[in-house]
Amino acid sequence: MTGAMWLAGVAAAVLVLVMLPGRALPQAPALRLPARPVGAEVHRRAALEWVEALAAETRAGRDPLSAVVAAAAQLDRAPDPVVAAAAAAAGGDVAAALRAPGAGDLLLAAAACWEVASGSGAGLAASLTALADAAREDERVRRELRTGLAEPRATALVLAALPAVGLLLGAALGADPLAWLLGSPPGAVVLASGIVLEALGALWSWRIVRSLEAAL
Repeated sequence: MTGAMWLAGVAAAVLVLVMLPGRALPQAPALRLPARPVGAEVHRRAALEWVEALAAETRAGRDPLSAVVAAAAQLDRAPDPVVAAAAAAAGGDVAAALRAPGAGDLLLAAAACWEVASGSGAGLAASLTALADAAREDERVRRELRTGLAEPRATALVLAALPAVGLLLGAALGADPLAWLLGSPPGAVVLASGIVLEALGALWSWRIVRSLEAAL
């Protein structure tokens, strides 16, 4: 009896650890869940705000170099490539600064727009405006996809809770399943196996959801 309860407690602890967020899991590669891309989302939003501000400044008639500095000053926390571009506006290569390590796709595209505009004399404001509109549409699609992930996440939670619901229903019907699961060797084996399989299923479901979130 004591051994069965100890085994069940260990298996339950494994299940709890699996259901916790990725940072609370042991640092074993097999159990590490992909972290949600919160930092990437913040950087994308800041880059989009800067591109929109830069387009607005150039449309207002400001020269491109001073517009780079003015647009960066409007951000509470500018990405590093934007800070580098504002510093380069004093006489450096703005496009190269925008391609600094850590620059996202939007800033790389803004660097290409800058090079085309400076090389051909084409209007920078129009290209940046089109770029910002496309990036904002991409963010809208990401939000819709992230909202759509709520359903599979809820499904994973429901499936994880079904065994406990089954035990409660059995107890309500007077079958007392816990007495058999905790009071006999076959029951202990069934309980431990069920909890291990439940943990693996929950881990698999959450890895699928987190990988989809990381791809947004």
